[in-house]
Amino acid sequence: MASFDIGAKLRQARLAQNFSINDIAQPTRIPARFLEAIESDDYSSLPGLIFTRNFVRQYAIALGLDPEPLLAELPKLDESTAPLPAPPKRPRSPYSHDQRLRSLLSSIAWLIVAVGAALGAYLHYNHSITRAAAPPTAPENRSALAPSPRPTPESSPGTQPPASPSVGAPAPVQVSLTASQPAWVQVSADGKIAFTGTLLPNETREISAEEQVRVLAGNAGALRISLNGKALDSIGPLGQVRVVKLTAEGPEFLAKTRAPDPL
Repeated sequence: MASFDIGAKLRQARLAQNFSINDIAQPTRIPARFLEAIESDDYSSLPGLIFTRNFVRQYAIALGLDPEPLLAELPKLDESTAPLPAPPKRPRSPYSHDQRLRSLLSSIAWLIVAVGAALGAYLHYNHSITRAAAPPTAPENRSALAPSPRPTPESSPGTQPPASPSVGAPAPVQVSLTASQPAWVQVSADGKIAFTGTLLPNETREISAEEQVRVLAGNAGALRISLNGKALDSIGPLGQVRVVKLTAEGPEFLAKTRAPDPL
């Protein structure tokens, strides 16, 4: 396969957004060495045409790019005359049979990993759609579990204790995120991670918190944010990383933070 400059385009877009290879590897779950091979147009280091096209598609979506122009530069699945480059031929040796066996086992292992990754992505996508379509559940009312106040010595026998808050009262901070383009986000509620992943176009996430919701957006201009039912202005331009803290008082922009490296 000839060089199509696909890697150069992806690398330029990644650097323009101040993303590292690991920033892309985490949400796409593509090994960093494969992303580096794509940027170098080293297709012989990739497991096959099917996976190469899928990796390029996921890489482009993570950067907020349209993957179709890039995929058009790669051979299609039915173009049997345009396979990926074969490894260089090596002279036969007494151990060539063992080497071929090891190569076959390695290919099978990669196939199992790729199928597992594709299945995991499919299940994650369906789960995200299901959660976005389900109505939000009412937060647990902690005050219902609190014991009734005891009367003080100064209270008269007929004095009634103060009424507790009504059951099912909404949390003070209600946030809704909707993507107009693919956008990687990390959302935490009261300091605990609630969601990390890529929101697809028209996909919505709703988060509730007692004190604050923190949003780290990899493609800020692609997000529409609503705080307690009120739509907010855009938190930044397309392709830019932004961090915003949302409280009952309103939004507060924080210093830009990189997404955490994968373990």
